[in-house]
Amino acid sequence: MQARHKPPYLIAAIGSLTAALGAQRALQNAGVFSEVIALLPSQTRKGCAYGLELAATDEERARSALRAARIGVAQYLRKEAD
Repeated sequence: MQARHKPPYLIAAIGSLTAALGAQRALQNAGVFSEVIALLPSQTRKGCAYGLELAATDEERARSALRAARIGVAQYLRKEAD
């Protein structure tokens, strides 16, 4: 997986593509730039297939926006470098 943000960045693991697109919309409405990415099943505890990559500096706003939109995130993965 090639990072689209410079480290450190955050990945919010979300199950389906449809849910990831909805989450991306919620983040966009909160002013948080994110990209939908495909994940390998081995990258997450629950084997989520899709996630959102965003700057680690946006973590608090992203978590708040996703909670407010009632979008479940299976796992947050913080990446310091590739």
